[in-house]
Amino acid sequence: MALVPPADVVEPLLNAVRRLRSDHGQLAADVRWAPPDTWHITLAFLGEVPAAILPDLTSRLADVARKHPPPSVTIAGSGRFGSRVLFADVDEEPLMPLATAVAREAKLAGATGLDDTRAWRGHLTLATVARSHPGRRQSAADSTEPTGPDLRPMTAALAHVSCRTWTARALTMLRNAPGLGRRYETVASWSLFGGTP
Repeated sequence: MALVPPADVVEPLLNAVRRLRSDHGQLAADVRWAPPDTWHITLAFLGEVPAAILPDLTSRLADVARKHPPPSVTIAGSGRFGSRVLFADVDEEPLMPLATAVAREAKLAGATGLDDTRAWRGHLTLATVARSHPGRRQSAADSTEPTGPDLRPMTAALAHVSCRTWTARALTMLRNAPGLGRRYETVASWSLFGGTP
């Protein structure tokens, strides 16, 4: 479940990523970059959704959209999840009620791919490091913590990038498109209009 930013909103970020990829040579080549036309803000990752629960899930998510007003979204700054993911940061506060409702209703519908162990973190994924990357190895201190390319220089290079605030008008269900690599296809989309006349 996601919010998809308009192309003109993320243009400053796109330009910054292009400069970063040019300036950071091998480091930038060591990660898999998400195609800009697939950029989105994940409200809840549902994993594989069984066909049997899809009708109830879509009904519940349509209700969520009806009850929640279009939130203001600000993409500014950057961050990383260890050496695995480079992302653009997102102001979480305006999105938290929607993200919480989406996760709750997905769980009630029977979605089992939700990660309940970590708090939701608003972000827009820019690049990832493949699990098979030669730089990925297990830390001696903690065999569950992967290490890999040092994403800190790229994170710092994007730290001051900001996009204009925009209003998210739709809640979108995306899924990986089979055979299209890191592409997504839209399963369903609902207008957000809670609290509007």
